[in-house]
Amino acid sequence: MRFAEKSLYYEENKPLVKIFHSTVPSGKRDYREHHHTECELSLFKSGAGVYSLSDKRYEFKKGDVFLFGSDEPHCITDIYGDEKFDLINIHFEPRVLWSDKMLADKNFIRIFFDRGKNFENRIDRKNPYTSVIKDLIFKFENEVGSKKFNSDMMAKMYLVEIFTHLTREYGYINEKSDFQNSAQSLSCINRALKFIDDNLSDEITLDRLAKEAAMNKTYFSTVFKKFNGISPWEYIVIKRVEMAIGLLKSTELKKLEIAEQCGFNSASNFYKTFKKVTGKPPEYYCKKRD
Repeated sequence: MRFAEKSLYYEENKPLVKIFHSTVPSGKRDYREHHHTECELSLFKSGAGVYSLSDKRYEFKKGDVFLFGSDEPHCITDIYGDEKFDLINIHFEPRVLWSDKMLADKNFIRIFFDRGKNFENRIDRKNPYTSVIKDLIFKFENEVGSKKFNSDMMAKMYLVEIFTHLTREYGYINEKSDFQNSAQSLSCINRALKFIDDNLSDEITLDRLAKEAAMNKTYFSTVFKKFNGISPWEYIVIKRVEMAIGLLKSTELKKLEIAEQCGFNSASNFYKTFKKVTGKPPEYYCKKRD
């Protein structure tokens, strides 16, 4: 269950950063692969159990910090004991780390898509900067949504500090890559992302996206995935499903109408894609409807 959700708005009143708490009942849970376009930074405020990815498992306990890219499906599969479980999640679009004027340091994104061999999703418990990062997460949470003067600016500063520590104090980045060369194309990718956001209900082709970015299709696809963790089509599909979830929760539209509004060309494609992205059918989000 998700609660206490708050957002930071970066571009055109769009929530590109969300912070919320999650709670899960104790016991074993099936691994449910789900996908989202956001990267994720998480702190276990309380509770213990197992975080599972497709190819690894991590034991977690109170105070652990985890980091996931948009291309890393993950799921809590075990909750130990009866201790109250409280997980603080920060979800954010990768572009926040390279397009926002305040956060604009292209090296931040490397911890998600340009990793070295020492990287682990569970941040090193023994590193002294882990306690610093935990404290900054609490400070970030307190600022987001507060009514204090310049609270959004302060929250952004905390986020900058968090990722500064993560990218320089843990040895998690591949220092030998040619990252800087492709970083010159980020403003072009940002134009394509804006086009996707503005045209989710319509047909979107790779040709049109590449044109928006002023790149050829092959190079555009390569650079897009490098800085978002997923392909352009995967990004579009997930965004359409997220749009559908919002309509399922907030309108009385029939599911077929929602599918059409979200750019799906058939009911069967909508159901199949929805289940693949979320791990659940559309009915999960609107049990009382048709």
